[in-house]
Amino acid sequence: MAPDLNKVRNELPAALDAAYLNTGSYGPLSRAAAAAIEEANNQQLNGGRLNFSVGEANQATASALRSSFARVLGCADDEVALTHHTTDGMNIATWGVQYSPGDEIVTNSWEHPGGLLPVYAVARRFHLVVRVVPLSLDDDEDAIVDKFDRAIGPRTKLVSVTHVSWKTGVILPIERLAALVHAHGGLIAVDGAQSGGAMRLDMEALNADFYAIPGQKWLCGPEGIGALYVNRIRLGELLQTYVGYPSLRSGDAFDETGIFLPPAGAKRYEVGTTYRPAIAGMFNGLQWLEQLGLDWVFERTQTITRQMRAALAAIPSVRIVDTPTHAGLTSFTIDGVAPDAAVESLAQAGVLIRSVPDPTLLRVSSHFFNDESDIQRLSSAIRELG
Repeated sequence: MAPDLNKVRNELPAALDAAYLNTGSYGPLSRAAAAAIEEANNQQLNGGRLNFSVGEANQATASALRSSFARVLGCADDEVALTHHTTDGMNIATWGVQYSPGDEIVTNSWEHPGGLLPVYAVARRFHLVVRVVPLSLDDDEDAIVDKFDRAIGPRTKLVSVTHVSWKTGVILPIERLAALVHAHGGLIAVDGAQSGGAMRLDMEALNADFYAIPGQKWLCGPEGIGALYVNRIRLGELLQTYVGYPSLRSGDAFDETGIFLPPAGAKRYEVGTTYRPAIAGMFNGLQWLEQLGLDWVFERTQTITRQMRAALAAIPSVRIVDTPTHAGLTSFTIDGVAPDAAVESLAQAGVLIRSVPDPTLLRVSSHFFNDESDIQRLSSAIRELG
């Protein structure tokens, strides 16, 4: 039986105060996550942070959180490292690849800075060539693949690409792009900021090497926590750029010669202390989502997004970016209304969306907790702008 949507929405109080349609930036924090954060903060305040039993409990929670993220990603527990956000994961993946001067990284014109800037920084440091694939609003999947195929070659060391475009909402064909770069011996790092929690993921099927997701967007968790998937067959190829106590197999697994031993799995890419209340909040929040049913969450997101797109298409002044595939994002323009002005006006009407640059578009995020009243509120507010 499907969850009661009214009860679900009550567990996300911010979604009750407005038409909350900007999960692609920040999802509403769940009561489950907030309660765990409060409890962990109170424990630290009143019981301290040096209690041995508390330390053991924190390690157990972190381990359980890796397992929860693994179920979201569709991978094994030991292929998950805890990070602070998507950008953190994309930096770990991009900097850890072993480059030689003249090697190439392929990206595209619609990448988010969280994935794009590490590429530019690495290219500057190691004297690499960056090939930027130009994407267009009317590109279908075959056109996207063809453009990447022309850019990927024998010197391509890494393809850095988003799974769901933060600008248009289109789902890029990761499995086909992975096949292209793997044929040349390269690797693929995927920015999952707009997919993790919005759609069903299966790392083996995608054939990704590295995949980074955040906690604060579609998973409705706190800021400062995320996850990085590292395909276990790539552990020997992705160097530890940053190393700290958590990066070791055990506390004494190093010597004065500079030799150190990492853990067997992706945990080796964890570096230092992560805010413990965020770990507790994220774990509790993911438990709540799993109780709802991840399959239901993904299916409900698809259903409400289709309804959102149909409602927007019915407004004469609206021009939707018609993508062949989508997760939870819908981008569009309104005739005669600048996107930034529209965002401000809609916010005053209690409708929360955002704009994106280059191309400048309005962007709506529709997730499992949104309902028909949110769609109606958005539609009415847009019509009043005209």
